[in-house]
Amino acid sequence: MSARLAATMRAAVVGEDLRIGLREVPLPDCGPGMIRVAVDACGLCGSDLHFHHAKSWRAGLIPGHEITGRIEAIGDAPPPLVEERGLRVGQRVVVEPLESCGRCEFCRSGRDSICTSLALAGVSRAGGFAESIVLPALRIHPVADDLDPAVAALAEPLAVALHGLERGGFGRDDRVLVLGGGAIGVLTAFAARRAGAREVVVRARYPHQQALVRDVAGAEARDADREIERDGLGSAFDLVVETVGGRSGTLVEAARAARPGGRVAILGLFESSPPFIPLDALVKELTFHWSNCYCRRAPTTNAPETSDFAEAARILGEDRSRLSPLVTHRVPLDAIGDAFEIASDKRRGVGKLCVVR
Repeated sequence: MSARLAATMRAAVVGEDLRIGLREVPLPDCGPGMIRVAVDACGLCGSDLHFHHAKSWRAGLIPGHEITGRIEAIGDAPPPLVEERGLRVGQRVVVEPLESCGRCEFCRSGRDSICTSLALAGVSRAGGFAESIVLPALRIHPVADDLDPAVAALAEPLAVALHGLERGGFGRDDRVLVLGGGAIGVLTAFAARRAGAREVVVRARYPHQQALVRDVAGAEARDADREIERDGLGSAFDLVVETVGGRSGTLVEAARAARPGGRVAILGLFESSPPFIPLDALVKELTFHWSNCYCRRAPTTNAPETSDFAEAARILGEDRSRLSPLVTHRVPLDAIGDAFEIASDKRRGVGKLCVVR
């Protein structure tokens, strides 16, 4: 890959009016221990839509956190893991969009996502709706060179799904209900089926979501507009995974659908305090697990360090043909405004929309 000559790049930036538009901005520096990635694709997440519609982004931010591309530059004095993992210029990678302190008790135990100094690309620092992004080498994961960039960008939401199942105490032979048929919901159902769930049911509102649940996840799709009791799903599930957030009443549904002694994992980003009936949870002694991003697991005598993100990258390599239909729309970076308009319109049949070079 030839060295970039320009000192600037194109990026989608939140303006003072909190609208997003394309601008020319400085190319980010690649200092010691850092890697600069030329972005090929960046998925548009439901949380991006939440921030966009609520106008809760800060001016000057470059959004986007579902990122893949090729290594463009490696900073001076690279850490040993660059050589250990075979990272090199020109290599296709996926980007774990976290930057944490690396020193606190949470980082040392692999729970980077609850580090009090956490920065998330596309939310609190520059993200991937741009031509390049810089992050620590620890956050760069290699993938197969021939993996479709838009499919590779699914690594981030798949890592979210894997972490959510772990937080919810998923076990083989569990009966799992997923609330929400967006990309996270479909990927959660896919991951649960792949890991050996006895049954996976997804409540999805739109017909195109229900089709993706069946075709991509191999799970049973139910209409989210029906009541849990009328659908025969009450008090039936070992684990309920909430993926909707927003202003939904899904915590009420989750408590009704979980069996006595069951678990609820909450992945959705709520815009306000959600409805909740404590008595439903109390009488069943339910356990609620909030899930944020992804984590790492420290090495043991029997296994090296692993991470949700590295596992997601591995699964994508193995199951790319199964997962690729989830990417339904591709929009060029030049048309970033159109990308948000399309993803916001449920009539467009969007599974996952990717912003591409």
